[in-house]
Amino acid sequence: MNKGSGVGMGNLIRSEAQRVFKRKRTWAVAIVYIVFVLLECLFLTMMNTSFYDAEHSVALNSLNTAPFLLRELAILMNFVVIPMLAADSFGGDVSSGALRLALIRPISRGKLFLVKWLVLGMLVGGLTLFTWAAGTVFAGIAMPPASETTLMGAGAVGRMGALGFSLGFYGVALCVFLALIGVGGVVARLVPNPVLAYIGILAVIVGGLYVSDALVFLLSVSDSIFHFLGRTGGSDASLGWILCALLAGCAIIGTLGWQRREWNQ
Repeated sequence: MNKGSGVGMGNLIRSEAQRVFKRKRTWAVAIVYIVFVLLECLFLTMMNTSFYDAEHSVALNSLNTAPFLLRELAILMNFVVIPMLAADSFGGDVSSGALRLALIRPISRGKLFLVKWLVLGMLVGGLTLFTWAAGTVFAGIAMPPASETTLMGAGAVGRMGALGFSLGFYGVALCVFLALIGVGGVVARLVPNPVLAYIGILAVIVGGLYVSDALVFLLSVSDSIFHFLGRTGGSDASLGWILCALLAGCAIIGTLGWQRREWNQ
């Protein structure tokens, strides 16, 4: 019988979701992030200005604000939200023994890794969607009204064009966040202690700059996405291929690592 056939995928997802949302730290991280989203909305109201990158500023209005809201929050997502959630889920569950009952059942360890990645992806995706919705609604209410705006690489666009750019921006950002969750899963496999795993994930994010300039998106998410969508910025144009390779690499290394680990130790 197939090792993972004893437990359905839906049951695995529900079980993992229960473990994730039973943790007080999960709720604390989510609530703190949501509070920062609201505070950032107020900050943008006072500033009325943001930046594509260090050299290009932009006046905010009702059509272009949503992407710039995530620009200000991506550092919090990359350095606090994702590392903490990943360290807890991939490392904390192992070191605390929370998975012992699950692992005595005929469950594919590799599938369990992917389920953990999927559940965290849905959680982070929900926070990302909330950010987009908050930025879109807030911009329509509090920012200077506009029927047309200019976006990097897209030129002058109307309401639908601005909405499409915003959705594309958040879609690429979510792919970056999913890649970081995968990195967190691989790091936590090597360093199961959640505190050390958290530090290890941060080290990978910062250390990526020393490996290749093309990995700058791990640190400066929004700048890279603006350049990618605008087809400017040199190495950022390869962001899509790098993300695909990173996602595939984390999936392969993570599933193999979890399959081969001695879980009775």
